[in-house]
Parts: sequence; C-alpha cells; structure tokens
Amino acid sequence: MKHWIVLAAFVVSACAGYGQKEPPPKPFLATKWQLVMDIPPAGELPYVRFGDGRMEGFGGCSRFTSRYIQDAVGARAIAIGRIEVDRRLCDTSAVAAEARMLEVLQVVSSYSVTADMLTMSGSGGTLRFNAVDSSAPSVAAPGATSPPAAAGTAGVILTNTRWRGVVPGIDEGSTPWLEFVDGRVAGYTGCNMMSGPWRVENGEVRVGPLATTKRACAGPGSEVEHRVLASFAGRITREGARLIAVGAGGERIEFTEVK
Repeated sequence: MKHWIVLAAFVVSACAGYGQKEPPPKPFLATKWQLVMDIPPAGELPYVRFGDGRMEGFGGCSRFTSRYIQDAVGARAIAIGRIEVDRRLCDTSAVAAEARMLEVLQVVSSYSVTADMLTMSGSGGTLRFNAVDSSAPSVAAPGATSPPAAAGTAGVILTNTRWRGVVPGIDEGSTPWLEFVDGRVAGYTGCNMMSGPWRVENGEVRVGPLATTKRACAGPGSEVEHRVLASFAGRITREGARLIAVGAGGERIEFTEVK
C-alpha cells in the first residue's frame, strides 16, 4: 500500500511539471534588447532594437544605427549593414567595451529568441540580450544613480518616448526618428545620427546644441536633414501622439509616437 502511495505522488508531481510551459518568446521586432554583461557598468546599459529594416541602439558610449535584412523563418539568418556610430568622448574602458560589442554585432549571421532572451551569433562570437520594457529606462548597475530629470518638464512628458518622422514619399533609410531620455535626445536626421540636450520652457520643447555625424548625403536624405535641423532650431510642441517642430523660416516637420 505504501508503495502505491509513493507511486501516485510521483505521477502527480510528474504531471504537474509536464504541464508547465515555457513562456512564449518576445517579438524580435520593436523589443528593446539589453546586452547581458558579466560586469555591468554604471549608467545606461548597451541595447539594440530592430524594426522596419533598421537597427538602432546604444553601445555604452555612443548611439548607433544600421540597415539589416533577415530571414524570419528556418535558420533565422540575419545580415547587418555597415554600422554608423555617433562617436562620443567616453572613458577608455567604455570605448573598448563598445568597440568589442559592435565588432561582434557587425558580423552576426543568425539569431534566436527563447522566452525573453535574444542570442545573436556569427564569426566574431556571440552576444546575448535580455528583453526590457521599452517604456522604462534601462536597468542600471547596482549602486548607480539615475540622471536628474530635465528641468521644467512639468506638463510635457517626453522622457523615455520614441518618435518617427512623418515624411510622405521617402524610403525607410531617409525617415528620421527621435528618442528622449532624461535630459538627452538622440536620433537620426534622415542622413546622420544626432544627439544633444533637451528641456522644456513655457510648455515648448527646446533641443540643442546638437552634435551630428558628418556623413554626406544627397537627394531626399539631405533635404529631410535640413528640415529637421532647421525646425529644431525653432519651437517644438507636443500634441498628444504628435510632436511638431517649426523653424524660424517656416520649416516644419512632424513626428508620431512609437509605442
């Protein structure tokens, strides 16, 4: 009788374990993927995000962007184009860590997503990322302090929001985007990467001075960049899910919020 009781308990336990399913994988596109590091640095952690054929992210020092193509079925193959980096001045350890990450990322050839982990592999090695809530700031290392909130931001909420330019008739490579964090904005002008401070004054957003990469562009990308930079020198207001920038010379561009 005792043996039957033990056997019955084992069967119940086995069935309970069998019924537990692994959580479904996070979507590869639009998810913010934060780099898994043995010794995380203080401050914002490196991350990548993929969508509409464009990759963008932060390497621990600088922002970067690139085009990519993928095979979403079968082998989960992926090829990343030349990575454009908005070079910033950082300490040597951060620059070295970022360089290594980008070196591996540049030559990845496959990826897989299991639950909330993204693994990317290629001839340069393997990178692992954890999915994070894109509406929340990146998780900082223990003991790190968050940057102070931008002064005067009452009434205009932009921190931890992302925006896509509304420019009809242009391709993805010339479409500008913005991402706001505490007191800093980073983005793409349609031609170059840009970054700089932002603040709110009298209900209007002020950005700058802006630093940009120096890649020469022709055609739509150059025209969009001129509109973006000229309109950002004027007034920027938020109207719900729209961000509207109007320059002193009448230059205008709109952005829609990306959830």
